[in-house]
Amino acid sequence: MAIVYQISLHGDAFDARGKDWAQIIAESDCKPDRAWVDPLLGRGLLKTEFGCSVSHFRVWQKIAASGVAGIVLEEDAVFSSFDVAEIDGLLKSHDSVWLGHRENSLGYWYNAHAYAITAKTAAMLCEGFAENIIPADEWLPLKLKNSFNYFYKPELVKQIPRSVRPSKIEGGSMQTHIITVGTDENKMWGLEQSAKRHGITYLNLGQGVEWGGGTMEGQGGGHKINLVRSHIQALPDEDLVLFVDGYDVLFTDNIHTITERFHGFDCDILFAAEKSCWPEPTIAPQFPMTPTPYKYLNSGVYMGKVARLNHFFSEVVENDQDDQLWMQKRFLGANGLNVKLDHEGYVFQCDDEVSYDGKQISNGMCCPCIYHGNGGDDAKARFNSLADKFRYIQNAIESPSVISLDYDEVAKDILVVPFLSEAQCNDIIAKSEAVGGWGQMAGDKFPAQEIRVDRLGLWSQLETAWKCHLGKIAETKWTPMEHIGLRDAFAMRYAMDTQTSLGFHTDASLVTGSVKLNENYDGAELIFPHQNFSNINVPLGHCILFPSAVTHGHKVNPLKSGVKYSLTMWTSRYQGDVNI
Repeated sequence: MAIVYQISLHGDAFDARGKDWAQIIAESDCKPDRAWVDPLLGRGLLKTEFGCSVSHFRVWQKIAASGVAGIVLEEDAVFSSFDVAEIDGLLKSHDSVWLGHRENSLGYWYNAHAYAITAKTAAMLCEGFAENIIPADEWLPLKLKNSFNYFYKPELVKQIPRSVRPSKIEGGSMQTHIITVGTDENKMWGLEQSAKRHGITYLNLGQGVEWGGGTMEGQGGGHKINLVRSHIQALPDEDLVLFVDGYDVLFTDNIHTITERFHGFDCDILFAAEKSCWPEPTIAPQFPMTPTPYKYLNSGVYMGKVARLNHFFSEVVENDQDDQLWMQKRFLGANGLNVKLDHEGYVFQCDDEVSYDGKQISNGMCCPCIYHGNGGDDAKARFNSLADKFRYIQNAIESPSVISLDYDEVAKDILVVPFLSEAQCNDIIAKSEAVGGWGQMAGDKFPAQEIRVDRLGLWSQLETAWKCHLGKIAETKWTPMEHIGLRDAFAMRYAMDTQTSLGFHTDASLVTGSVKLNENYDGAELIFPHQNFSNINVPLGHCILFPSAVTHGHKVNPLKSGVKYSLTMWTSRYQGDVNI
């Protein structure tokens, strides 16, 4: 049976805090690899990285000496339970089992917060390590690249964010406070949903506040600085503050990774960097040369120590002053602070084309933790497209690992299937209203107020969900009817000042799916006269499936009050059938 080892200051951790290198080497009986360079940051080994790696090394030694497999957990590992016997069984045919891991842009996995290894593997990991210590995150995939490794997907064990419980090994009692300013929370869908996806809790200083920072169509935004300044004055000096703009920022990684990467810069304050010197191009020559095009300070995302931020914000700024220009001048001036810009996009990525592999974004140099879609219409379009891929709703639309094909047949050939949660329905509504442009589709003989799902950036997720879930139910129920695939999908809106009803019709669809997205309205029932059925009692987020083209004519009764939203999905009627 595998033995569980916890790396913490109460167990096997080596404490490198507050010590010089000579003392660290003497106490640990290990030596750093002075030639090692961080492949992403281009810097050498940090003392905290050395201490963490020595801690892992001590555990490997114990496992190797015991002859028994071991499970290694860092102190910030969080889980409800895992099956040790199952892991033991996997180790009979694998060299390592990873209970939690991440992948980086360099093509290998990292994060050593939860893994299991055999005694033989532990001995192999120990070979040559004491004289050439590098981060365990780098050593493990290097040594195990040709081994037989098993990875749990999804992770069984995650790393708890520092914002929830700070690490005792790195940072003492320090906490990271995530704050934003957004006076219109309807515009914060990207930030909100990406934060949920990565377990991040933030404080909105703009909630319930009347905005005084200008229209933001040009310069403005000093009100943000004043709100931040007022808030952080009450925070402990040793804590960290992460500020992100509210309307065009999304998280692409967790706060633990963000905080660790910030510490790697060894600075008081870190700002995002962008390619354009905006809003005052004349000061561009004052910025130092950089190895990348990301040269100029961007004020939409920054992170720093509370005491240093209080110093940085000590000068007066008017609410309607431009926040970015004000911060650029503070950066360029002699302020006595160690302020750096993230020229590689290692933590903060400003508007640019990036790639997405289904897990992370990449700018070609590294995988940023936060994306800021600052700029004009093109930037907003890129942000919306990228934010949709990181949205919390993606978890609802993508097919789950275990799919239930259960359904209720509520009337002749009318099925009801659980599909979306209330929160996910609300999310679709918010996104639809944010995108805007409700209208009638060209060529529609029964026009309604609609927005196609591809405009919402959700098409690929919805198509996958239909193929793997709803489509399988349709194929099971109506075999041998050939099911071709999802052809079109759109959000629909009924309101008293626009369209309130829809006449009796059949759909240009082999099988149709209809989802009720809200309930705070009166009237506008979906009616199937021939089947004597309506959707009045269908739960929110459940999908109604029915063969539409001939037998299942339907209509929408007049709306009496409120606004009704729904999601409609159409399938192809024959091979090659496309959107009309």
